[in-house]
Amino acid sequence: MRLRQIATIVTALAAGSLPLLPPPAAGFVVARTRIVAAPAVEPGRPILGERTVLRGRMPAARRTALLQRRRSNRWRTIASDMTGARGRYRFGVTASRAPLRVVAPRRAARGLPRAQTRAFRLAVRRQVVAVAARTVAARGRAVTVRTTITPPRPGRRLTLVATDARGPRLRFTLRAGARGVARRTVRFPRSGPWLLRVRAHRHRGAAAVSASRRVRVVPRPRPSVTAHRGGSAATPENTVPAIASALASRADAVEVDVRRSADGVLLLAHDETFGRTTNVAAVFPARASAPVGSFTWEEIRRLQATGPGAQPAVVRIASLEDLFRTTSGSAVRVVLDIKRPDLYPGIEHQVVAAARRHGLVGAGAHDRVRFDSFDWAAARRLRAASPDAEVGLLSRNAPPTDLRPYAWADVWAVHARFVTSSLVARARRVGNTVDVWTVNERAAALHFADLGVGGIITDDPVTVLRLVR
Repeated sequence: MRLRQIATIVTALAAGSLPLLPPPAAGFVVARTRIVAAPAVEPGRPILGERTVLRGRMPAARRTALLQRRRSNRWRTIASDMTGARGRYRFGVTASRAPLRVVAPRRAARGLPRAQTRAFRLAVRRQVVAVAARTVAARGRAVTVRTTITPPRPGRRLTLVATDARGPRLRFTLRAGARGVARRTVRFPRSGPWLLRVRAHRHRGAAAVSASRRVRVVPRPRPSVTAHRGGSAATPENTVPAIASALASRADAVEVDVRRSADGVLLLAHDETFGRTTNVAAVFPARASAPVGSFTWEEIRRLQATGPGAQPAVVRIASLEDLFRTTSGSAVRVVLDIKRPDLYPGIEHQVVAAARRHGLVGAGAHDRVRFDSFDWAAARRLRAASPDAEVGLLSRNAPPTDLRPYAWADVWAVHARFVTSSLVARARRVGNTVDVWTVNERAAALHFADLGVGGIITDDPVTVLRLVR
């Protein structure tokens, strides 16, 4: 039976007597893929990892839209949405560099073909935060720190932290403006190197990012820097090379110690004997412990000064006249520490007369010399002998609580152990300033500068000047 039916059909086909199929009904859509526009991205150039919104439109309403991402050469659906009355869809996505596309599957029942966007990538940007501030700032003065975030994200939270090695850190919270800029005025309470570090916190999924900048804070008002014993860190103390080293360092002042020889020559020497600073034991073996005042100037000139560093030539003991000749023509101030006036009667008047001969004392001298002494009675005589010059009181211990009886002096030169903010304030109230000796460490120099001392006496003026200038 079946064979007969098949034969009948074949015969009918051969004769062309079978009816043709009807044409497709009106509105019937042949299955194909329709390409639509890519969605708009908000923000337009997102940061890697930032939450990003995709907004687009499909040809029909109430239709499923799928967001797909390509990984390992395969498209995987990561989100879906139902289009609205106008065919609009919206997706939230974490910004990445992977290819994306939006697909609306075919709806045969509604005669809707498959619709999709072409593959696209988000224009992901790298975020950068920059810190701008002055590289050198004055302590206590207002400094504007400007932070810029690219790309800008208004309202993004930032933290500014300023740290140094000497005290508690400063911390501020900022908010970025419309252009990604945040400003903060900072007053640094201490001198020295500071590190400014800005951290932009996570924002809408974007990772935190940070940047830093170094600022050197210098004391204001700046203390003067005095080269102790002529700058004795690398040369024999109280010698012409030491004085020349102080001049080369551009120190504000050079300090030397003054004594007197047996024949009345003023010379530069700190100790009461030559044992530590010269080769006296080799030249005068029997007088190695003899006081400085027992040697004549001719004998002293036979001695060779010793000290740190290799000297290219023999270094002799310097006289006060050598000091004046070396500093002549320079703007450096001279601080003369007159040692043991009780051992050298009348030495203070002799020193003042020598300074006056060289134009360092008197009207128009502009304080080019200062006379210091641990003997405060001798310092009072110095004041009487040189009313136009500065006079300083040296102290190995804490000065008296009441400084008013010593208001006739100009400067208190005090050992570092006893210099405090209270002493500086009390000295100012009676019109005095405070110099501190002997300061060679960086942290100590900054500490005393911040206390407001008038001067720092140091063996290493180069280092201290680098800190305070």
